[in-house]
Amino acid sequence: MPLLTAFLTSQPSPIIKRILLISFPLLMMLALAMDSTAIAAQGIEAQAWVNAMAIAYFVLLLFALDFNRRLMALIFVPFSLGGEYVFSDVLRLYSYRLGEIPIYVPFGHAILFSMGVLYSELSCVRNYQAQLRPVFSCTYVALLFAAVVFFHDTLSLIFAGAFIWVLQRKGYQTLYFIMGFLVLYVELVGTACGSWVWHPHPFNWPWLEAANPPVAAFACYVLADLGVMKIARHLKAQKSRLLVSVGMNDNMIKRFN
Repeated sequence: MPLLTAFLTSQPSPIIKRILLISFPLLMMLALAMDSTAIAAQGIEAQAWVNAMAIAYFVLLLFALDFNRRLMALIFVPFSLGGEYVFSDVLRLYSYRLGEIPIYVPFGHAILFSMGVLYSELSCVRNYQAQLRPVFSCTYVALLFAAVVFFHDTLSLIFAGAFIWVLQRKGYQTLYFIMGFLVLYVELVGTACGSWVWHPHPFNWPWLEAANPPVAAFACYVLADLGVMKIARHLKAQKSRLLVSVGMNDNMIKRFN
C-alpha cells in the first residue's frame, strides 16, 4: 500500500496548517450559510456541496497533522456519527434542517477537534496559558449566567457540570476551553442559519429548557473527545503492527515511537 505508507510517513505541512488556521472561521460560516433555510427558500439545495467541501477540507487538514493527530481525526468521524445518532435521532435534543444527519456533520466534528488542537498549539496560546485560563473561565461563567437568566437555558447547567468534570480530569487544559469556544461559534452560526434547531423542552420535560443553541452544548463534544482519546490510545498500542502491515520498515516505524 504505497500511497497509504506515503501518507502515514508524511510530515505535517506548516503551509497547509497556516492556511487552515486563517481560513477556518470564514469557511465554516460560508458552509453553514450554504446549508441555511434562507438559501433553501430560494429554491437552492446546496447541502451536497457542503458535504463535498467538508470532506475536502478534512482531507486537507490531515496533511497539517502529525500521525497521532491524524489517527484521532480519523477515529472522530465514525465516533461522532454514533454520537449524532444518539443525541439527534434517539434523544431528539436537536433536529437538522432536512431531518437526516448531513454527511458534513461527522466530518465537521473531526475538523473542529483538530482545529482546536492546532489553535491551542499556537505560541500566543501556549506562552500565556496561565493568564488565559482565568479569562476563559470567567467568560464561560458569564455566558452560562446570561443563558440561564435571560433564556432559561437550564439544559446548559447539566452540560456545564459535565464540562467542569472534563476540565478537572484534564487539568484545566486550554485546549478544552478553545474547543468550547469553537463549538459555541459553530452552534451560534448553525442555528442562526437554520441548519439545525435545538428543541426547547428536551425529553418533553417542561421544567427542562434549552436555548437555541444551549450555551454549554460544547460539553457533549469534549466528552466525545475523551472517548476518542481512549480509542486512540488503544490503537496506538497496536501501532507497530499496523505500520508493518502497510509496508513500513523499522526506520520508518521509529519516527512514530
